[in-house]
Amino acid sequence: MAEAASFANIWVPFCRKHKIEPRNPESYFNLKKDPYKNKVKQDFVKDRRRAKREYDEFKVRINSLPDSIRRRSDAYHAREEIKAMKQQRQKTDDETLENVKIPKATWMADGTHWPGTWLNSGPEHSKGDHAGIIQVMLKPPSDDPLYGNNEDGIIDLTDVDIRLPMLVYVSREKRPGYDHNKKAGAMNALVRASAVMSNGAFILNLDCDHYIYNSQAIREGMCFMMDRGGDRLCYVQFPQRFEGIDPSDRYANRNTVFFDGNMRALDGLQGPMYVGTGCLFRRVALYGFDPPRSKDHQSGCCYGRKKKHVNTSEEHRALRRGDSDDEEMNLSLAPKAFGNSAVLIDSIPVAEFQGRPLADHPAVKNGRPPGALTIPREHLDASTVAEAISVISCWYEEKTEWGQRVGWIYGSVTEDVVTGYRMHNRGWKSVYCVTKRDAFRGTAPINLTDRLHQVLR
Repeated sequence: MAEAASFANIWVPFCRKHKIEPRNPESYFNLKKDPYKNKVKQDFVKDRRRAKREYDEFKVRINSLPDSIRRRSDAYHAREEIKAMKQQRQKTDDETLENVKIPKATWMADGTHWPGTWLNSGPEHSKGDHAGIIQVMLKPPSDDPLYGNNEDGIIDLTDVDIRLPMLVYVSREKRPGYDHNKKAGAMNALVRASAVMSNGAFILNLDCDHYIYNSQAIREGMCFMMDRGGDRLCYVQFPQRFEGIDPSDRYANRNTVFFDGNMRALDGLQGPMYVGTGCLFRRVALYGFDPPRSKDHQSGCCYGRKKKHVNTSEEHRALRRGDSDDEEMNLSLAPKAFGNSAVLIDSIPVAEFQGRPLADHPAVKNGRPPGALTIPREHLDASTVAEAISVISCWYEEKTEWGQRVGWIYGSVTEDVVTGYRMHNRGWKSVYCVTKRDAFRGTAPINLTDRLHQVLR
């Protein structure tokens, strides 16, 4: 991730300057079409050649990482053994020296000691037994545009916004005595950590084998969320598109009936189901709240229970839970649902307000006034990171509603579908967004075993 963050300083501004699509460098440089078509800037050829060279060097560094880490760890290990022998010689006063054996460890590039190696893990530093880890790879960007120049880098970035989004590595705590709940538990931990560190109103979920093929896809999804009446949308689902499918599509990876038939039909009702990837969520919908103005809709199998609310403002009704008898959320009871993190609880109304549509028309209900989001964000400090580590601990979800009524739902192999159904049951709606250019692309199963595992699960 550190290497990727370094390469992004060149790749992202290059894509912005020349409007590159797709922005996955491997896919872009392997395109069979003419890369110079419709490119009018004189320095495009030179910039593309330099970006390609940087990408090739980046791939070489990635492929050599295992050997580099091993050599670095061996060098540090030898240094530690020599240091231990010197210390022992000073203590024993030239008496018979025994062989000093230092447990092998992994050493980071900055000299940080990590007990254990990939082959021989150390105590409490193994795959299923380790502490929570959070490392900020790229700091939050500035609120105002930051333009480059012709002197700092290998590409002329004059009048190009060179800001990069915040990039954070998160590894939740795992212990043998706690059920980590697989993907659902990982997503819930990410939701809590992101609420503490950035608290974006919307969350994009992509599988590890998918990438963004259309850089405007997230903006198109947010247009549904921010449109008039869009505050009742819990998520925007995009179709799954795959690469590497054989011409006959022998394993039916395109899923034409499902993605181009069933999902479009569901879009005319309450909305499509959540299929586990390529989905843009509204954060407060994941928190288990009812949609705004839920009392205006009939109750039934697909909507929350109808309740009476007298003289309750739209702002208060925006954070109401259908399983509570109160007209609005009582923050004193929030720890029972969301845990004991005050920072996490305080972030909930902020995320709800930021996700409201702009109140630029009298017909817009539950909107936010223009200019309400121009306040600069708070700086990221050590206390914030420490709080984020606390909410990804394995004990944090104990005696809370995480995995039951809040976040991704536990107890099912298809936790994605169940999570989407829970939102629909509260009264939320969803939208199926089919863009002209594929929003996301993934890797298709290339054999029958992998395809059957994907479908029959």
